[in-house]
Amino acid sequence: MRYEATTKPTDANTVPGYTVNGYTVASAGFQEIISLANCGSSPTACGPVGVNSPLLQNPTTKDFEPRLGLEWDPFKDGKTSVRVGFGMFDVLPLPYEFGLNTAATAPFQIIGADPASTLGSGIDPNVNFNEQKIRNRFIDAYPKRPYVMNWNANVQRQMGTGYLLLVGYVGSRSLHTSAAADDINLVQPAAVSGVGLVFPCNPTLLDAGNTCANQQTGTRIDSNWGGGAGIRPVLYDGAASYNSLQAQLKKNFSQGVQGQISYTLGKCQDLSSAPVTGDTFLNSIAVPLLLLKSARLGPCDFDIRDVLSATLIWDLPSMKGGSKVLSTLTGGWELGTIVSAYSGAPFTATVGDGNDPLGTGFNGDFSMDFASVVPGCDPIHGGLNYLNTNCFTPPTAPATLATATAANPYGCAPNSFPLSPVVAPAGTQFCSNVLGNTHRNQFYGPGLTTVDFSIFKNTHIPSISETFNIQFRAEFFNILNHTNFLSPGFLNTFGQNNSLYDFNGTTLPTALNQTSTTSRQIQLGLKLIF
Repeated sequence: MRYEATTKPTDANTVPGYTVNGYTVASAGFQEIISLANCGSSPTACGPVGVNSPLLQNPTTKDFEPRLGLEWDPFKDGKTSVRVGFGMFDVLPLPYEFGLNTAATAPFQIIGADPASTLGSGIDPNVNFNEQKIRNRFIDAYPKRPYVMNWNANVQRQMGTGYLLLVGYVGSRSLHTSAAADDINLVQPAAVSGVGLVFPCNPTLLDAGNTCANQQTGTRIDSNWGGGAGIRPVLYDGAASYNSLQAQLKKNFSQGVQGQISYTLGKCQDLSSAPVTGDTFLNSIAVPLLLLKSARLGPCDFDIRDVLSATLIWDLPSMKGGSKVLSTLTGGWELGTIVSAYSGAPFTATVGDGNDPLGTGFNGDFSMDFASVVPGCDPIHGGLNYLNTNCFTPPTAPATLATATAANPYGCAPNSFPLSPVVAPAGTQFCSNVLGNTHRNQFYGPGLTTVDFSIFKNTHIPSISETFNIQFRAEFFNILNHTNFLSPGFLNTFGQNNSLYDFNGTTLPTALNQTSTTSRQIQLGLKLIF
């Protein structure tokens, strides 16, 4: 049993207070929004408050962590071992979970927004840094206990002389862990029967030439604070599960050879893989629909289903019985190799690129809108044109869904994706304000395979000392020069991304053109060991 608690994070200094529109934010160590409920009740509702700690409740006071491990030799011959274990581990809410959001929000970083601004126009008079319009932050101040439960069971058996076989199961479950994003202050959707999640569209509020795919017409959850600059959140509603089969065959060093081969078949699912910031990984959705768990659930951003790794080291025998020179030249050689083969990383097929077809009003770099996939169509055919773009369309809804109006903003946004080169499947219509029918991290990119190789030559010189050794090293990384392509992702450059259509329906480049590993690299070295 282990007990592990921590105090609530505090700051040694205080942030000056201020008053805006009659609303006072007290001077304190932290200033944060702690509630997003009933934000429309007044012009200053859901504003930041001054607090001594980002957490008003300490979730660690009952952090008792039981641990249990058992080992059994069923045949009592020292060759077989059965092991099981369970452990509970707490994820303490330490300052690292709040530091980035603190540094990127007021008063440490003052960010305002003016959607009508143009690059190179000089000082923007519309950005006046009103305290209610600059970027703020929201923290779940009353979190539940964040913890992880790990368990495993395995059987290890000595096979012959010098061989060990291990087969096991490893599982994990985490609850109430931190989940971060680049913005939570979004227009919220409604669940429409037979359609799914629909975001409000009021065509009467549109500027001339605009559609609901490039102009927000709904109201953000906190219309009083953050403005277009956003509100950066930390929630404690994250959850994850992991299950895997793991196997390993190991040969201990004998007759100059040792090696090992390991394989893991695993599956990881979570609600968020971003504990600190929204874009933790290349494939992370920086601004997810954080208040809708159904839109967040999916494979972990780091979910690699198959992992194979093999190593081999061989001390080559020397020619003995000849001259000392011949023995020195042929002795001390060592060959080594590492073979790695992984399945691909997951990614999300989206629509909108850096725009906002759903009309959420988010502050971020990339759309969180999902693309739709045609039923029965294989969306991945491999190769450089990895995605089968014929299988994807902009988001659709049944043709029976009425057009959105001021009286019924949860209808289909008019003039949705007008430049789409494909037509909506029979019985459906394109609706830019409808979330597509795919989900987070539904698809997997190309795998990764590398072979590394090394040649060592050890020349011992006992006349200097017993341990003096001159080692020549020749190391070849990716010796086969195999090209491993990067999966489509949000932060990829050079036109390779995971958005298939822009906000107006134009197609975007998705062909693979970036690698995840380098070309063949050769490294030579001389090492003195003494």
